[in-house]
Amino acid sequence: MSNRLTPYPIRPKKKLGQNFLTDTAVLRREVACADIAAGDTVLEIGAGIGNLTQLLLERAGQVVAVEQDRQFAPCLKDLQRRHEHLKVIWGDALAVDFPRFDKAVANLPYQVALPIVFKLLNQRFERAVLMLPKRLAQRLCATVGQQGYSRIGVTVGRLAQVEWIEQVGKDAFFPRPEVESALVLIKRTKPKFAVPSDDFFRQVLESLFARRQEQVQQIVPAAALASLSKKIKNKPVYTVTPREFGEITRAWWPLSEPTPRTPRAPS
Repeated sequence: MSNRLTPYPIRPKKKLGQNFLTDTAVLRREVACADIAAGDTVLEIGAGIGNLTQLLLERAGQVVAVEQDRQFAPCLKDLQRRHEHLKVIWGDALAVDFPRFDKAVANLPYQVALPIVFKLLNQRFERAVLMLPKRLAQRLCATVGQQGYSRIGVTVGRLAQVEWIEQVGKDAFFPRPEVESALVLIKRTKPKFAVPSDDFFRQVLESLFARRQEQVQQIVPAAALASLSKKIKNKPVYTVTPREFGEITRAWWPLSEPTPRTPRAPS
């Protein structure tokens, strides 16, 4: 690919999830949603050909771009020559250490989008605007009673406020991805409720959502049920609120091994 997008020869690699967002209007809306101030440090993951990077550089005090594929070195080095406030970290986003940042704006590689979201939530930041597969975005945004309500949304929602921005069609990318996409806004918050262990909380959610149609009392050990209200005990898992999952986790914690075993979902 050496056309209007970049003067350098680029070959998108499917195995790395390289589908470049080329719709300028969408790119500009993505940056606008991040509400970047002149003194902000912005983290971009998967900088690629640098078209989003360029827009971030126009607003931020510093941009830190993480990129794994060295074929993009000419694109990003060209940007560095023109913008001293661009720092490039070469490596796998799941392996490198993220520096301190205020905002994150990224069109994530879809194969590793969820692990990167969880890694971001281990950091302190104000907001992140992320391009994700539509299905993942729906799961992150879904609340109790909505389609897509899941353990992933509950886990992320305890630590952040997640908002749907817009759906983005396949034609906005080159090459066209196999799935529809969506932009989401993630605002990092203090944990909305306490749990004795983040890892244990995730294990409890996995155990419960594996049997999402069943009542809580059919899954949680009897000793843990003793401290739960009748209302929670009788609820099907898919109707349990995030705070109630926190209550269940705190009740289950003294019985942990240290983590509950995930029961096999009924066939």
